[in-house]
Amino acid sequence: MFRLSTRADYGLILLSNLAHSNKLVSVSSVAKKNKISPKFLSQIAQELKRAGIITAKEGVSGGYTLAKDPKKINLLEVLKVLEGDLLVGECFEENHECVCGAEGMFAEMREQIEATIGRKTVADLVT
Repeated sequence: MFRLSTRADYGLILLSNLAHSNKLVSVSSVAKKNKISPKFLSQIAQELKRAGIITAKEGVSGGYTLAKDPKKINLLEVLKVLEGDLLVGECFEENHECVCGAEGMFAEMREQIEATIGRKTVADLVT
């Protein structure tokens, strides 16, 4: 089943807010605006920072910015950082022995979902 976690949802909200701004954005301002736990959003921001998707400036006037142009940040890459595998379940595991006959269908579904998301960027979140 394909379902975005709260972690991925909040990560996309953060990236969307950063893409809208040409200046440093604080996690607390995004959290307050979107009624999100600032502590949880901060953890997500740290994951995105470690992955090189966003950058941070420490201090009172600090905050986060996108590490590169929003058109160059692929959403599939972002979701894999925040989610790992997008499709989970036995049918999507590498060495699963299919008994229902739907193995090809599930492989095709994975390819189509990843291809669709792979064509999208952070810029698509704000247009």
